[in-house]
Amino acid sequence: MPRLTHAPSGAALAELVVAMTLATILSAAAAAALVSAERYVRRATSTSEDRRTMRDVELTLASELRITAIDSLRLHGDTAADFIGLVGTSVTCVASASQLVLPPSVTTNAVSLTVWRATPSPGDFVAVFDTAPPGSWRTAIVNAVEARSDGAGCTPASGLLSAADSAARRPVTRLVLDRALPAGVGPGAPVRLLRRGRYVLTRAADRSWSLSYRSCDAALACGVAQPVAGPLASPTDSGLVFSLDVPNARLETTLHAPSREPGLARESRRFVLALRNRAAGSP
Repeated sequence: MPRLTHAPSGAALAELVVAMTLATILSAAAAAALVSAERYVRRATSTSEDRRTMRDVELTLASELRITAIDSLRLHGDTAADFIGLVGTSVTCVASASQLVLPPSVTTNAVSLTVWRATPSPGDFVAVFDTAPPGSWRTAIVNAVEARSDGAGCTPASGLLSAADSAARRPVTRLVLDRALPAGVGPGAPVRLLRRGRYVLTRAADRSWSLSYRSCDAALACGVAQPVAGPLASPTDSGLVFSLDVPNARLETTLHAPSREPGLARESRRFVLALRNRAAGSP
Protein backbone atom coordinates (compact mmCIF):
# COMPACT_ATOMS: atom_id res chain seq x y z
CA MET A 1 0.00 0.00 0.00
CA PRO A 2 1.44 3.40 -1.05
CA ARG A 3 2.53 5.70 1.70
CA LEU A 4 0.90 9.14 1.94
CA THR A 5 3.24 12.07 2.29
CA HIS A 6 2.33 15.36 4.05
CA ALA A 7 3.98 18.77 3.67
CA PRO A 8 5.63 19.92 6.83
CA SER A 9 3.32 22.16 8.86
CA GLY A 10 6.06 24.80 9.10
CA ALA A 11 6.09 25.28 5.33
CA ALA A 12 2.32 25.81 5.19
CA LEU A 13 2.51 28.42 7.93
CA ALA A 14 5.29 30.27 6.10
CA GLU A 15 3.23 30.31 2.90
CA LEU A 16 0.25 31.68 4.82
CA VAL A 17 2.35 34.46 6.34
CA VAL A 18 3.75 35.40 2.92
CA ALA A 19 0.26 35.44 1.41
CA MET A 20 -1.09 37.62 4.20
CA THR A 21 1.86 40.00 3.89
CA LEU A 22 1.34 40.35 0.13
CA ALA A 23 -2.37 40.90 0.64
CA THR A 24 -1.66 43.63 3.21
CA ILE A 25 0.78 45.35 0.86
CA LEU A 26 -1.66 45.21 -2.04
CA SER A 27 -4.51 46.47 0.15
CA ALA A 28 -2.40 49.39 1.37
CA ALA A 29 -1.41 50.28 -2.20
CA ALA A 30 -5.02 50.07 -3.35
CA ALA A 31 -6.15 52.26 -0.43
CA ALA A 32 -3.46 54.84 -1.18
CA ALA A 33 -4.48 54.87 -4.85
CA LEU A 34 -8.13 55.28 -3.85
CA VAL A 35 -7.34 58.17 -1.50
CA SER A 36 -5.24 59.84 -4.21
CA ALA A 37 -8.03 59.43 -6.77
CA GLU A 38 -10.60 60.77 -4.31
CA ARG A 39 -8.38 63.79 -3.55
CA TYR A 40 -7.93 64.44 -7.29
CA VAL A 41 -11.67 64.28 -7.95
CA ARG A 42 -12.36 66.56 -4.96
CA ARG A 43 -9.80 69.11 -6.14
CA ALA A 44 -11.06 68.98 -9.73
CA THR A 45 -14.65 69.45 -8.55
CA SER A 46 -13.68 72.35 -6.29
CA THR A 47 -11.70 74.00 -9.09
CA SER A 48 -14.61 73.65 -11.49
CA GLU A 49 -17.04 75.10 -8.93
CA ASP A 50 -14.70 78.01 -8.14
CA ARG A 51 -14.33 78.86 -11.83
CA ARG A 52 -18.10 78.73 -12.33
CA THR A 53 -18.61 81.00 -9.31
CA MET A 54 -16.15 83.54 -10.66
CA ARG A 55 -17.82 83.51 -14.07
CA ASP A 56 -21.16 84.13 -12.36
CA VAL A 57 -19.71 87.06 -10.41
CA GLU A 58 -18.19 88.56 -13.55
CA LEU A 59 -21.41 88.23 -15.55
CA THR A 60 -23.45 89.75 -12.71
CA LEU A 61 -21.19 92.75 -12.25
CA ALA A 62 -20.76 93.27 -15.99
CA SER A 63 -24.50 93.25 -16.72
CA GLU A 64 -25.14 95.86 -14.02
CA LEU A 65 -22.08 98.09 -13.98
CA ARG A 66 -21.36 98.44 -17.71
CA ILE A 67 -24.39 100.71 -17.98
CA THR A 68 -23.44 102.67 -14.86
CA ALA A 69 -22.11 106.21 -15.10
CA ILE A 70 -18.60 106.68 -13.76
CA ASP A 71 -19.75 109.67 -11.70
CA SER A 72 -22.38 107.57 -9.89
CA LEU A 73 -19.97 104.82 -8.81
CA ARG A 74 -18.46 105.02 -5.33
CA LEU A 75 -16.12 102.54 -3.67
CA HIS A 76 -16.10 101.82 0.07
CA GLY A 77 -12.48 100.90 0.62
CA ASP A 78 -11.79 98.31 -2.04
CA THR A 79 -14.39 95.69 -1.10
CA ALA A 80 -17.76 97.36 -1.75
CA ALA A 81 -19.18 99.42 -4.62
CA ASP A 82 -22.20 101.75 -4.60
CA PHE A 83 -23.76 102.56 -7.96
CA ILE A 84 -26.91 103.85 -9.62
CA GLY A 85 -28.36 101.12 -11.80
CA LEU A 86 -31.05 101.13 -14.45
CA VAL A 87 -34.51 99.91 -13.38
CA GLY A 88 -36.19 100.50 -16.73
CA THR A 89 -37.04 102.88 -19.56
CA SER A 90 -40.33 104.25 -20.85
CA VAL A 91 -42.07 107.33 -22.24
CA THR A 92 -44.56 109.63 -20.61
CA CYS A 93 -48.20 109.04 -21.53
CA VAL A 94 -49.57 111.49 -18.94
CA ALA A 95 -47.60 114.15 -17.05
CA SER A 96 -49.55 116.08 -14.43
CA ALA A 97 -47.66 118.08 -11.80
CA SER A 98 -46.02 115.43 -9.61
CA GLN A 99 -47.51 112.40 -11.39
CA LEU A 100 -46.39 110.39 -14.40
CA VAL A 101 -48.32 107.64 -16.16
CA LEU A 102 -46.31 105.19 -18.27
CA PRO A 103 -47.67 102.80 -20.95
CA PRO A 104 -48.00 99.04 -20.27
CA SER A 105 -44.87 96.91 -20.19
CA VAL A 106 -46.89 93.94 -21.50
CA THR A 107 -48.60 94.85 -24.75
CA THR A 108 -50.17 93.42 -27.87
CA ASN A 109 -47.75 95.46 -29.96
CA ALA A 110 -44.53 93.95 -31.26
CA VAL A 111 -42.44 96.40 -29.24
CA SER A 112 -43.36 97.74 -25.82
CA LEU A 113 -42.61 101.38 -24.98
CA THR A 114 -41.96 100.38 -21.35
CA VAL A 115 -39.21 97.91 -20.46
CA TRP A 116 -38.45 96.99 -16.84
CA ARG A 117 -35.23 95.33 -15.68
CA ALA A 118 -36.63 95.31 -12.13
CA THR A 119 -39.94 96.21 -10.53
CA PRO A 120 -40.20 99.97 -9.81
CA SER A 121 -40.52 100.85 -6.14
CA PRO A 122 -40.66 103.92 -3.87
CA GLY A 123 -37.23 105.44 -3.35
CA ASP A 124 -36.21 105.02 -6.99
CA PHE A 125 -35.06 108.00 -9.03
CA VAL A 126 -36.95 109.08 -12.12
CA ALA A 127 -35.25 111.07 -14.88
CA VAL A 128 -37.54 112.57 -17.52
CA PHE A 129 -36.57 114.75 -20.45
CA ASP A 130 -37.80 118.35 -20.45
CA THR A 131 -38.26 119.52 -24.05
CA ALA A 132 -38.37 123.21 -23.12
CA PRO A 133 -35.26 124.93 -24.57
CA PRO A 134 -32.44 124.18 -24.18
CA GLY A 135 -33.74 120.69 -23.27
CA SER A 136 -32.48 118.83 -20.19
CA TRP A 137 -33.12 115.86 -17.93
CA ARG A 138 -35.19 116.55 -14.82
CA THR A 139 -34.93 114.26 -11.81
CA ALA A 140 -37.23 113.42 -8.93
CA ILE A 141 -37.73 110.70 -6.35
CA VAL A 142 -40.57 108.19 -6.60
CA ASN A 143 -42.84 108.37 -3.54
CA ALA A 144 -45.39 105.80 -4.70
CA VAL A 145 -45.89 103.27 -7.51
CA GLU A 146 -49.27 101.98 -8.63
CA ALA A 147 -50.37 99.60 -11.39
CA ARG A 148 -53.67 100.87 -12.86
CA SER A 149 -55.90 98.84 -15.16
CA ASP A 150 -58.16 101.83 -15.89
CA GLY A 151 -55.42 103.65 -17.85
CA ALA A 152 -55.08 106.44 -15.24
CA GLY A 153 -55.68 108.98 -18.01
CA CYS A 154 -53.54 107.23 -20.63
CA THR A 155 -55.88 106.61 -23.59
CA PRO A 156 -55.52 105.40 -27.19
CA ALA A 157 -55.89 109.04 -28.27
CA SER A 158 -52.36 109.66 -26.96
CA GLY A 159 -50.92 107.23 -29.51
CA LEU A 160 -48.99 105.56 -26.69
CA LEU A 161 -51.66 103.04 -25.71
CA SER A 162 -53.23 100.82 -28.34
CA ALA A 163 -56.98 100.26 -28.53
CA ALA A 164 -56.37 96.53 -27.99
CA ASP A 165 -54.37 97.19 -24.79
CA SER A 166 -57.05 99.58 -23.58
CA ALA A 167 -59.79 97.02 -24.23
CA ALA A 168 -57.76 94.31 -22.51
CA ARG A 169 -57.19 96.67 -19.56
CA ARG A 170 -53.43 96.19 -19.69
CA PRO A 171 -52.04 97.82 -16.53
CA VAL A 172 -50.18 101.10 -16.86
CA THR A 173 -47.69 102.36 -14.26
CA ARG A 174 -48.54 105.49 -12.28
CA LEU A 175 -45.69 107.21 -10.44
CA VAL A 176 -46.20 109.77 -7.70
CA LEU A 177 -43.10 111.97 -7.36
CA ASP A 178 -41.69 114.09 -4.56
CA ARG A 179 -41.89 117.26 -6.66
CA ALA A 180 -43.78 118.79 -9.54
CA LEU A 181 -42.18 118.54 -12.98
CA PRO A 182 -41.89 121.56 -15.30
CA ALA A 183 -44.39 122.22 -18.08
CA GLY A 184 -41.86 121.13 -20.70
CA VAL A 185 -42.37 117.50 -19.65
CA GLY A 186 -45.21 116.25 -21.83
CA PRO A 187 -46.52 113.12 -23.53
CA GLY A 188 -43.83 111.13 -25.31
CA ALA A 189 -40.98 112.44 -23.13
CA PRO A 190 -38.30 109.77 -22.52
CA VAL A 191 -38.24 108.39 -18.97
CA ARG A 192 -35.54 106.47 -17.11
CA LEU A 193 -35.99 104.87 -13.69
CA LEU A 194 -32.81 104.46 -11.66
CA ARG A 195 -31.97 102.85 -8.32
CA ARG A 196 -29.07 102.99 -5.92
CA GLY A 197 -27.50 99.64 -5.16
CA ARG A 198 -24.44 98.18 -3.49
CA TYR A 199 -22.32 95.09 -4.23
CA VAL A 200 -20.38 93.81 -1.25
CA LEU A 201 -19.07 90.60 0.32
CA THR A 202 -21.28 89.24 3.10
CA ARG A 203 -20.89 86.23 5.38
CA ALA A 204 -23.60 83.60 5.68
CA ALA A 205 -24.55 81.53 8.72
CA ASP A 206 -22.17 78.78 7.59
CA ARG A 207 -19.34 81.37 7.69
CA SER A 208 -18.86 81.32 3.90
CA TRP A 209 -18.53 84.61 1.99
CA SER A 210 -20.56 85.57 -1.09
CA LEU A 211 -21.06 88.50 -3.42
CA SER A 212 -24.32 90.12 -2.31
CA TYR A 213 -26.56 92.90 -3.60
CA ARG A 214 -28.27 95.49 -1.41
CA SER A 215 -30.97 97.75 -2.82
CA CYS A 216 -30.78 101.33 -1.49
CA ASP A 217 -33.15 104.27 -1.62
CA ALA A 218 -32.37 107.89 -2.41
CA ALA A 219 -31.40 108.53 1.23
CA LEU A 220 -28.81 105.71 1.01
CA ALA A 221 -30.79 103.49 3.36
CA CYS A 222 -30.02 99.97 2.12
CA GLY A 223 -32.10 96.85 2.49
CA VAL A 224 -31.15 93.30 3.40
CA ALA A 225 -28.21 91.82 1.50
CA GLN A 226 -29.23 89.23 -1.09
CA PRO A 227 -26.50 86.66 -1.92
CA VAL A 228 -25.76 86.54 -5.65
CA ALA A 229 -22.80 84.17 -6.12
CA GLY A 230 -20.27 82.39 -3.95
CA PRO A 231 -18.38 81.21 -2.08
CA LEU A 232 -15.44 83.60 -2.33
CA ALA A 233 -12.54 84.27 0.00
CA SER A 234 -13.11 86.66 2.90
CA PRO A 235 -12.50 90.42 2.54
CA THR A 236 -9.26 90.11 4.54
CA ASP A 237 -8.18 87.36 2.16
CA SER A 238 -8.89 89.47 -0.98
CA GLY A 239 -12.03 87.60 -1.99
CA LEU A 240 -13.36 90.70 -3.81
CA VAL A 241 -11.20 93.72 -4.62
CA PHE A 242 -12.35 96.78 -6.61
CA SER A 243 -10.05 99.37 -8.15
CA LEU A 244 -11.56 102.41 -9.89
CA ASP A 245 -9.66 104.17 -12.68
CA VAL A 246 -11.62 107.44 -12.95
CA PRO A 247 -9.62 109.12 -15.79
CA ASN A 248 -10.15 106.12 -18.06
CA ALA A 249 -13.65 105.25 -16.75
CA ARG A 250 -12.67 101.68 -15.89
CA LEU A 251 -13.41 99.40 -12.96
CA GLU A 252 -10.93 96.61 -12.29
CA THR A 253 -12.18 93.67 -10.22
CA THR A 254 -10.09 90.85 -8.73
CA LEU A 255 -11.64 87.68 -7.28
CA HIS A 256 -10.12 84.91 -5.16
CA ALA A 257 -11.64 81.58 -4.22
CA PRO A 258 -11.49 80.42 -0.59
CA SER A 259 -8.55 78.26 0.48
CA ARG A 260 -9.47 74.59 0.16
CA GLU A 261 -6.33 72.85 1.44
CA PRO A 262 -3.08 74.17 2.94
CA GLY A 263 -0.45 74.70 0.27
CA LEU A 264 -2.93 74.29 -2.61
CA ALA A 265 -3.03 77.15 -5.13
CA ARG A 266 -6.35 79.06 -5.17
CA GLU A 267 -8.37 79.98 -8.22
CA SER A 268 -8.41 83.70 -9.04
CA ARG A 269 -9.85 85.94 -11.74
CA ARG A 270 -9.29 89.52 -12.85
CA PHE A 271 -11.43 91.51 -15.29
CA VAL A 272 -11.89 95.14 -16.29
CA LEU A 273 -15.22 96.84 -17.04
CA ALA A 274 -15.49 99.96 -19.18
CA LEU A 275 -17.98 102.43 -17.67
CA ARG A 276 -19.96 105.28 -19.15
CA ASN A 277 -18.50 108.76 -18.69
CA ARG A 278 -21.94 109.96 -17.65
CA ALA A 279 -25.35 108.42 -18.19
CA ALA A 280 -28.19 110.60 -19.48
CA GLY A 281 -30.46 111.49 -16.62
CA SER A 282 -28.11 110.38 -13.85
CA PRO A 283 -28.91 112.20 -10.61
